[in-house]
Amino acid sequence: MKTIALISTAGGAGRTTLAASLATLLARRGRDVVALDFDPQNMLGAYLGLDTLAAEGIGETLVDPSRAWHESTWRNDDGVLFVPHGNLTLAQIAESDARLAAHPRWLEHAIRDIGLPETGVVLIDTPRYPSAHADHAARAADLVLAVCPPEPAACATLVARLPALRESCADVRLVVNRLNPARAMQRDALAMLRAATAMPVAQRIHLEASMPEAFSHGAWLFDEAPHSQASHDLHGLAQHVDAWLPALTTSEAA
Repeated sequence: MKTIALISTAGGAGRTTLAASLATLLARRGRDVVALDFDPQNMLGAYLGLDTLAAEGIGETLVDPSRAWHESTWRNDDGVLFVPHGNLTLAQIAESDARLAAHPRWLEHAIRDIGLPETGVVLIDTPRYPSAHADHAARAADLVLAVCPPEPAACATLVARLPALRESCADVRLVVNRLNPARAMQRDALAMLRAATAMPVAQRIHLEASMPEAFSHGAWLFDEAPHSQASHDLHGLAQHVDAWLPALTTSEAA
């Protein structure tokens, strides 16, 4: 079993959208997939089919260790096992942050209880980095996908935070999201990012105006617009991750 954290150092990078899309595409490739929402915003379930925000989840276990987080899981139509964060109050979020600070390997130990096969994968959605939740996710991960829109402020923030992120996880790869190659400013920002970090690029995902509309009525862009550039890019990201994971056996891939 491998663990992948999707992390961004800027708000609005599209991290949750990518986590849900990647989980679904990997499940369709025959992988055993767990999508874990470790963001107190608790929004990942909305992308995976929930009509309302999940009331309980892994966040409840942080506040009350006697609660079993795996009792709140559910599986969507594509076979993704979803672990919600849960809807915590501000006081509970502060309490959960304190517990994470006191137990630096808490999430890593919690993930061990999932018990996926060797070829399975846990995808973790996180709040903006740096934060206690995102740092735990990075330290629990075998691979970090650093999601960054090609904007100067977002790229500069990633450059500044990258050394600390690499201390938490040795394998950090870049996902450029919402790319509009017609904008010269974005091309310049990407050139700066490549020069400053020499990061391996997992995938560039082009801006697609119809993506929010697809999600709004419970559909996937790669189903509604399979020939769009963004759909092609999302499949490319799934292929990149699938190739990184241990190979499926013939029976698993069937």
